[in-house]
Amino acid sequence: MSSGARGHVHHFNMTNSSFDPEAIKMLASAFDGAWEAVQRSGGTLSRPSYAGAIREILAKRIIEMAQRGQTNPERLSEDALKFLAMNYRD
Repeated sequence: MSSGARGHVHHFNMTNSSFDPEAIKMLASAFDGAWEAVQRSGGTLSRPSYAGAIREILAKRIIEMAQRGQTNPERLSEDALKFLAMNYRD
């Protein structure tokens, strides 16, 4: 991944974060949608050797945006995919 990285994942504070069961379902839905889109793309980032790192990047971005107030799973997925595209080459 280091050769394709153009940016860094922003760090965020999970210390005071908590999500209720409905929010967790929303986060899971957003993450599943984003990961499925990466897999469907068939690009380099969908390869098994990248899966752990890419899944972590997507998850962190989705959580970060939820902490900022975004509650729409589709928008969270879209944002995470845009973040990935802007910061990592496929």
